[in-house]
Amino acid sequence: MSLTLRELTLEELADLHATELQEAFPPEERKPFAAMATLVRRGAYHPLGAWEGETLVGYALLWTGPSAPYVLVDYLGVTAARRGGGLGGEILRLLRERFRGWDGILVESEAPQGGEKDALQRRRLAFYGRCGFTPMGYDCLLFGVHYRTFLLSPNGRGTEQAALAAHQALYAAQFPPDQLARYIQIPLDPDKPLQAAGSWAGKTDLPGREEKGVSV
Repeated sequence: MSLTLRELTLEELADLHATELQEAFPPEERKPFAAMATLVRRGAYHPLGAWEGETLVGYALLWTGPSAPYVLVDYLGVTAARRGGGLGGEILRLLRERFRGWDGILVESEAPQGGEKDALQRRRLAFYGRCGFTPMGYDCLLFGVHYRTFLLSPNGRGTEQAALAAHQALYAAQFPPDQLARYIQIPLDPDKPLQAAGSWAGKTDLPGREEKGVSV
């Protein structure tokens, strides 16, 4: 059966958040549903479900910026019952088709830091490479966590310079200046460490989070 993407309703997003995201990501990695809903109402957040017929088998939760034709993958996942079968790559293929007229699809994936999560982080980085994403020449620091950045240009017109500007503009549009200065470095400045934001638990006012999620 073929895979299709369609935007989730807020009710469907709430159910996804309470089930699949709870299972796949620890509390510090989960954006509160209230923050997601706020962004959806602003028109800046687009939760897509991947469906086989009437069965939800995966999801791609996306952020769009205020002007440039770039989209950021916030969460990408396959439901627990369907992982390991290549559906994550198929979802990215469908995203490329859906945004075929856009300059870029951006990804932030946590950089290995020499800890116990290194193997998982390296698998995530390799996954995006296999799916056609190109590493960009800058990293970023978000809420105290170091990320590598990737770009896929569906229409072939995306550039790293424009992607960086769109990346910065997306966060600037959603965070007040004091929080932007405190928690966000795009690109990462190794000489200017940030104060970590701590766990997402109990936070509903900020639209970012410590970890960028992929569960495929």
